[in-house]
Formats: sequence, structure tokens, C-alpha cells
Amino acid sequence: MITFGICTGGNQEERINKLIDSIEKQSIPQYEVLVIGSANIKRANTRIINFDETTVPMWITKKKNIIASEAKYDTLVMMHDYMRLNDDWYG
Repeated sequence: MITFGICTGGNQEERINKLIDSIEKQSIPQYEVLVIGSANIKRANTRIINFDETTVPMWITKKKNIIASEAKYDTLVMMHDYMRLNDDWYG
């Protein structure tokens, strides 16, 4: 059971979808994906957490704290939207 937290600055749907694709390839029995920032993503096991970038643009530490407080599972993997998992990451 893993929560993947993805920090984004917004308008990075293509990068986020590629990252989620790499998570889905892992065949993890139970997981969730939390994307924080402005994103228009609708995928299974994925929830968007809106974040007002006008307060402090790219406030990464705040975003990570929000992800941690919203996580459903104890195992938490923090990621940025430009990352990808290797195909055998979970194996």
C-alpha cells in the first residue's frame, strides 16, 4: 500500500500522465496518487489537490506537507512531475 505524491507547478498534464503510467506499470496491489498543483487529470486511483500558486509560487515544502497529511497509506513516495519509475521499480 503506497501513496505517491506528485508535486507540480501546473500545466504539466503530459508529464504527469507519463509519470502515472510508470506507476501503473508496477502492478502495485493498492496505491493512490495525489497530485498537488494545478492539473486537469482524471485517472483511476488519482486525486488532485488544488494549490494556490499565487501565495508562494512552487512552494514545494508546503505541497509536500499537504500530501503527507492527505495520504491514505503509511508508505509515501514524494515525486516531482518530471520523474519516472523504472519498469522494475516495485518488483
